[in-house]
Amino acid sequence: MAFRHISGYLLAGITLVSNPIYAQTDKADLLSIYNEAIANDAELAAAGASLRAEQELPSQGLAGLLPNISLDATTASKKDTYLSSTSSSVPGVNRTNSYNEHGWAATLVQPVFRLERWFTYSKAKTLSDRAVAEYSVVQQDLILRVADAYFGALRAEDTLTTTIAEEKALKRQLDQTEQRFEVGLIAQTDVHEARAGYDNSRVNRIVAKNNVRVSFEELRTLTRVNHQDIASLDKEMPVVNPTPANIEEWVNTSMQQNLSILTAREALKATQEELKIQKSGHAPTIDAVAKAGHNVTKNPLARNVYSDNGKSDNYYTGLQLSIPIYTGGGTSSRIREAAYRLEEAHDRLDSINRTTSQRTRNLYNTVHADVQRISARAQGTVSAQSALDATQSGYEVGTRNIVDVLTAQRNLYSSQRDYLNARYDYLINTLRLKREAGNLSPQDLADLNLWITKNETELLPKLN
Repeated sequence: MAFRHISGYLLAGITLVSNPIYAQTDKADLLSIYNEAIANDAELAAAGASLRAEQELPSQGLAGLLPNISLDATTASKKDTYLSSTSSSVPGVNRTNSYNEHGWAATLVQPVFRLERWFTYSKAKTLSDRAVAEYSVVQQDLILRVADAYFGALRAEDTLTTTIAEEKALKRQLDQTEQRFEVGLIAQTDVHEARAGYDNSRVNRIVAKNNVRVSFEELRTLTRVNHQDIASLDKEMPVVNPTPANIEEWVNTSMQQNLSILTAREALKATQEELKIQKSGHAPTIDAVAKAGHNVTKNPLARNVYSDNGKSDNYYTGLQLSIPIYTGGGTSSRIREAAYRLEEAHDRLDSINRTTSQRTRNLYNTVHADVQRISARAQGTVSAQSALDATQSGYEVGTRNIVDVLTAQRNLYSSQRDYLNARYDYLINTLRLKREAGNLSPQDLADLNLWITKNETELLPKLN
C-alpha cells in the first residue's frame, strides 16, 4: 500500500473491495492480516467514504464565489376581461380576450463583495484538511487494532498451550499419586488434592480453548477471512527500550505530530472561520447582474401599443447592493453562538494536548518497565522450574506434601504465562507509544513481521 503526505498528514492510497468471508488454511502472518484488513475493514471503508465526501466541500465553497448563470422560460394562457363604467364598449376592442404569453430570460450574477462566501470557502478548505487528519487517525487505529487482534490471538494460543501442558503435568502427578496411594506410601487425602488440581486444570484448558476461538473471531471481524491458524512470534525477538531514550523528546514530538492534536487544531481553525462568517452577516453585499430576455404576447392591445407582432427583447446590466438593517437579532445571536463554539474548541484542544502528553509519558515509562519486567519474568520462570524440581524431590523423600507440589506446578505455568503476556504487552505498548507520537506507520508492522515465523518454535527462550 502506498502512502503519501498531504497537508502534513499520513494518507494512504487504498482500493476498497468487498469480499465474502472465506476460509484461510495457510498460516497468515502479521502483514497479510493487515493487508486483508485494509481491503475489508468496515471502519476504514466508512472513514474513506467520509473523507471523499468532506473533500467536496472546497468545491462547494468556491462555487459561491463564481458566476451563477440561469436560464428561465415561461409560457402562460391568459384571459383579460375589460370593465367599463358605461354600458358602451371600447370601439374595436373585445371586452374579453384570451391569448398566450411566452418568453425566456438568461441571468448572470457575479458576486462582487460577499464576505460570508469568502469565509465559507476558507472554512471548507479547513474542514477538508481536518477530514484528512481524521482519516489518518483511523488508519493508525487500524494498525493498532490489527496488532491488538493478531497478538491477542497469539496470546490466547500461548495460554492454551501452557494450560494444556499444565493439565498433562497434573494428570501425571495424579497418576503417580494414585500409584503411591495403592502401595500405601501416602494418604488418600493426597489423591484428592491431586485430583482437585487436575480437575481445575481441565476447566482452565476449556476456558483457554474458548478464548482462542473468541480471538480468531476478532480477526475475522477485521478481515472477513476465517483464519484457522496464524504464524507465531519468534521468542528470541529482541526487547529494547524506546528510541530516543528521552521522554521529553517523545512528548515534544507528540505535541507536534499527534494526529488527534492536528485534527483538533483544524477544528479550531474551522470554528474561527465560522465566527468570521457569522460576523459578516452585518456586512453589505454587492452583486454584478446581467440579464437578457425575449417575450412574445398574443394580447391584441399589446400588439397595437408595443409592436406589430407582440414581440420584445430586453437587456439589463447593473450592480445590486443589499444592506442588512435588522434581522430580529438573529445575526447577533449567531455571532455569540460562534464565539462560544470557538471557546469550546480552544478548551478541547487544550484538553487533548494535556491528555496526549500524559499518555505519552505513561506509555514511555510503561515500555521501559515492560523491558525490565520481561527480563524478570524470564528469570522467574527459571526459578519456578527449579522450585518445582526441588519440591518434587522433597515430596518423593517425604519432606514436602502434595499441596506443595501442586502449588509449585501452578506457579511454574503461571510464571510462563506471565512471561509470554509481558512480551505481548511490550509490543502493543510500543505501538501505542508511536501512535501517541504520531509516527505509527505500516513499516512498524513490517519490522515486527520479520520476527513472525510460520515454523514451530519453542514457547520460551533458552536462558543460561
